[in-house]
Amino acid sequence: MMRIRFLGHSCVEIVGLHHILIDPDFTREPLPQVEYICISHAHRDHIGKITKVPEGTILASPQVCDILLEKGIPSSRMRPVIAGEQIENIEIYPGYSVVNDPVYFLMSLIFRARRPDPGGVPLSFYIRDDADLLHIGDAHRFPVELHPDIFCLPWRKSPINSSRYTAMILAMVNQLSAPYLLPIHHDLPGTETDPAEIARYVDSSLLLGDNWHEFRERNLVSEK
Repeated sequence: MMRIRFLGHSCVEIVGLHHILIDPDFTREPLPQVEYICISHAHRDHIGKITKVPEGTILASPQVCDILLEKGIPSSRMRPVIAGEQIENIEIYPGYSVVNDPVYFLMSLIFRARRPDPGGVPLSFYIRDDADLLHIGDAHRFPVELHPDIFCLPWRKSPINSSRYTAMILAMVNQLSAPYLLPIHHDLPGTETDPAEIARYVDSSLLLGDNWHEFRERNLVSEK
């Protein structure tokens, strides 16, 4: 049995072959005894609560690991990884979250009144279990030929050219053809949106709410 749930922002918790936490900036506490923490990139809405999780091997790009060292995370907990590696049932793929784009820099100054955090080299994570799950951080594209059972879909209201952003997200959803979508990133202040509205655009089943979604042999068993 594989269980998954959304913990706020970009954070997803998985309990199955291993206890995995992805992008630990949660608004609801994960269960204890986390084995692996996967980090897509180092923006604060993806790593903001990393010091609140006292256990677990951290999988992140070498540049993100350097950023975590500066935040006081011991190197003994980190396992720097690059695209193409596999750790247990976690496959690492290239990441496409925006970390160095000049437009992103300007948007951060205009809408947040601050310079953006260093992001490091981004990564994506593909978890193989009773259902295969893909997490790409907050990227709006993923030009890799994968067809996961569950896609953690970054869904938010873009402050600039919202319709174009939505079109890019939906194009990615069509490309990946995942039967289940777990909406993430829809609760960030300033870009909040209703994840239920995705149903207007897609045929995939939506995994909504704060509860656990249980899978066995690629099928949704229950929601608790």
